[in-house]
Amino acid sequence: MRIIILTVVAAVMLLVQVLILSAVPSVAAISADLAKKCREMAIKAHPPQPAGTKAYAQGERAFFRECISKNGEIQENGSEKDRSTGPR
Repeated sequence: MRIIILTVVAAVMLLVQVLILSAVPSVAAISADLAKKCREMAIKAHPPQPAGTKAYAQGERAFFRECISKNGEIQENGSEKDRSTGPR
């Protein structure tokens, strides 16, 4: 009787693990080259400001995320700099 209960418990645990792992979306890791390119573009679009200035940091992060999502295909003109988030 104990063997049957242990087998059922093991089967349920296995099923739960399979369901959890299948529910997690797989995210492809970005390449180091893409990360470097986007980081350089983000710094160029939002140059560093004095410590405590949050507006530029938020804009830089937003630019970096957008660059990654577009696979580094962002125009390097002034329009991206004007889209920073938050008040200045």
